[in-house]
Amino acid sequence: MNGLTAGKALVLQNGGGDDLGVNSNGNFAFATRLNSGVAYAVTVKAQPDGLRCVVSQGAGTVTANVSGVVVHCEALPVATYTVGGVVSGLESGGAVVLQNNAGDDVSVGSNGGFTFPTPVGEGASYSVAVKTQPSWQTCTVQNGAGTVSKNNVQAIQVNCDSLMAQLEGFWVEDLCLPMAWGTALTIARQGPSQVNVKQMGVIYEDGYCSGAFRTLTPSDMGSAVFTRITSSGGLTAFWGTWPERNGNYDTAIWTRVGPYLCFLRDNPERPSTMAEVEARTAAAITGKACARQR
Repeated sequence: MNGLTAGKALVLQNGGGDDLGVNSNGNFAFATRLNSGVAYAVTVKAQPDGLRCVVSQGAGTVTANVSGVVVHCEALPVATYTVGGVVSGLESGGAVVLQNNAGDDVSVGSNGGFTFPTPVGEGASYSVAVKTQPSWQTCTVQNGAGTVSKNNVQAIQVNCDSLMAQLEGFWVEDLCLPMAWGTALTIARQGPSQVNVKQMGVIYEDGYCSGAFRTLTPSDMGSAVFTRITSSGGLTAFWGTWPERNGNYDTAIWTRVGPYLCFLRDNPERPSTMAEVEARTAAAITGKACARQR
């Protein structure tokens, strides 16, 4: 016996019976002795896990003690399986780059199934992550890590959302004027990097800028168009142009952090770095210059 790896075992038979379990390399002998002139035929009844053992010189007729039967074992090739899943929510023209185990990049340009180019061996782990986000979107991975086991991996889900979705909705500004007058905005997406803004007055019923309120007729403020998005910690900054009340457009920085949407357009010196944006946003929240979604 040779080629049997530690911890493995196989079962041999002679003539369809007389089973013999073998768990180490070297000599072996069946328990039942055969008379001279009787035929013998050694076969493998049960293969060891992950190995294939082959018998040579295993058949003949007994004329003396038989010691020439050879059983040689070799490792089976490791089975490999593909790793993939489904992308959803990706906007037309966008592309997300995915990685498996920090490599094996695959670029996905449409919704539907995807498969990494390199199969993974059975028993090996996989870990899928987003390497490059699509423009104006953020994609997250679900069911992205595990161990390959006897089947292709198809359960990975990559869900993409528009970053503009962080701006959409009905927003009421924290700052309230005497007699409980406030301002609200309705923001609706118009494209991957553009939103429409409608502004309206708010009148609170209790006179203290809290509780129930009613809105006045909205006024269309036009569209805010963004050219880039940057993030730091839990803050996302949208950089672009904002429609002013007089119909002109001005440079704008909108920030979204927690429940707040802040507008830094009215600062006399607009921030140019994320550190400045974070400081201005914190000051705006403290000064009730931001809005909350209702």
